[in-house]
Amino acid sequence: MSSPVRVAVAGQHVDGVRRRLGDLGDAVHLLPLTAGSAASDVRAADAALAWDIGDAELHMLLDHAPGLRWLHSPSAGVDKLPLAELRRHNIALTNAAGVFAVPISEWVMGTLLAIAKKTRALYDAQRDDRWHGDLALEELTGKTLLLLGSGGIGREIARRAAPFGMRIWASGRTGRAVEGTERVVSGDGWRTLLPDADFVVMSLPLTDSTRGTIGSQELRSFKQGAWLVNVGRGATTEEQAVLEAVREGRLGGAAIDAWTEEPLPPDHPAWTMANVIVSPHVSGSSPLNNERTLTLFVDNLRRFVNGEDLRNRVDLALGY
Repeated sequence: MSSPVRVAVAGQHVDGVRRRLGDLGDAVHLLPLTAGSAASDVRAADAALAWDIGDAELHMLLDHAPGLRWLHSPSAGVDKLPLAELRRHNIALTNAAGVFAVPISEWVMGTLLAIAKKTRALYDAQRDDRWHGDLALEELTGKTLLLLGSGGIGREIARRAAPFGMRIWASGRTGRAVEGTERVVSGDGWRTLLPDADFVVMSLPLTDSTRGTIGSQELRSFKQGAWLVNVGRGATTEEQAVLEAVREGRLGGAAIDAWTEEPLPPDHPAWTMANVIVSPHVSGSSPLNNERTLTLFVDNLRRFVNGEDLRNRVDLALGY
């Protein structure tokens, strides 16, 4: 019988992983990892779950586990991981793409509805004991939604937006078809679509090629009164340029869940802007996320043990 695969897991997640191993139990040996772990505790690791593992523990793994061949990230975005080092050591990286797609897409649809139905104005009127019976509401039906990012999150947004009768366009690296969309473009094709979009929703990872995707130049092409929604990474926009466009009335508003600086400082101008929805990077929050994370990890662990292709493998050169 071959030796079991040794997997480093943060101490608080060991039981959760073990309960889901099933018939993998004899083929896997879990190595609990804590802040007090020594290099000798992880030296034998073949794989690791980088969930609630601090930078010190992660670098200890990379420096002292010469047999480490696979690292799984519990996040869809991997821009905070040492990708160059993983590439240098030939360590496979997988991410949590898809785990957060459902709650994020629901957050986006809730936000689009709140914008169209002017929920904030209704709340303000209620707070002021004011009957705002002349408030002009809008419909999502017939509105054009441009998705910048057609991965798992973008696809779930399209799936939920289609029944509302929205016209949906999407942009992705490959330009592959997306269910529910009328049009999909690749490369810079999205730029020609900006003037006709009522809502632009960004779910881009942060890489060298996506940094500053929406800046002053792009904002000048937006349709007057359009809304920008960002559920990807803050630095994929030039944040101050976005806020300036809202302040000047060129944008109808912005709903931002991903900020360049988090937590958002108390003196940040966005807090007091009427047409900016400030969300503290919680669009992916769900009580089902832990189960989804563990299910994905254990499925990949089974694949790793059996020598099969891993799901959600990250291209370390591209960063996603």
